[in-house]
Amino acid sequence: MSTTPVNVQIPSDSEAPVIADFVEHALRVAFVDRAHLRSLPISEWDVPGIYILLTGDGSGQVYVGKARKLRNRLGQHNVKEPLPWRRAVAVRRDTTDGFNTAEIGYLEGRVSAEISALENLTVIQGQSSGDDTLPKHMMLSLDSFVKSILAALRLAGIDITRSNPEQQVEDETPMSTAGGRASFNVTFSDLVSSGLVRGGETLHLRQGKVEATGTVTADGEIVVRGVAYRSPSTAAANALRLQSSNGWTTWHVGSLTGVTLAALRSQWLAQQEDGAEAKTGMAK
Repeated sequence: MSTTPVNVQIPSDSEAPVIADFVEHALRVAFVDRAHLRSLPISEWDVPGIYILLTGDGSGQVYVGKARKLRNRLGQHNVKEPLPWRRAVAVRRDTTDGFNTAEIGYLEGRVSAEISALENLTVIQGQSSGDDTLPKHMMLSLDSFVKSILAALRLAGIDITRSNPEQQVEDETPMSTAGGRASFNVTFSDLVSSGLVRGGETLHLRQGKVEATGTVTADGEIVVRGVAYRSPSTAAANALRLQSSNGWTTWHVGSLTGVTLAALRSQWLAQQEDGAEAKTGMAK
């Protein structure tokens, strides 16, 4: 189970925003009540970032947006509301340069898509396609921020349970090496951490007349239409809009004629068997 390091500052002034610093990615998040929006310092928050507006009526409706000046945009929503929001979660980069407009465009799309996949939330507005003009290495970096932003929603008391849990038989079945001498559970992240699949790589699949692509994250997930999946089969099913699909056999690396994930899984297993035999030989 992975954890996200965060430092939370709770001010003594009940009207002041709660601030959470996500140390790993240098993200600063403000949780501010609509009624106390004036307490959000202009000097710190009229900068580029993204924001999520939360309601308090039990509807689960949220609004995801981006802004060059976060506090100013929240003030505009306070006058002309996109929905009857009660709290805002504002996210900026806690660095000298901060985010640029292309980066917040990409993050808006990723966060909007991820929230749309959650069980009890409905995004009433938010650009889910994101900004794909960024180079791959920058997208990889921004992808890692998304988990921290979703973690910020948990701090706000929001349930971030997926509506389509990743439970695919193809991903859970233990894979035995030749001769049954050893058995290993293989995950897609194993292939990424071993270097058999690189972060930023594009995966391709085709089933019938339907073609789709996915992007590999540095954490060993597959992003399909803005949503990251640990399971290749869940990613494939969502890419094809089907109930199920064996992603290990349908995903190809680099092109539709590239190597399959199943072939790379076999390669990973062979490497583990060689390592296990080497250790056994050394023990003797």
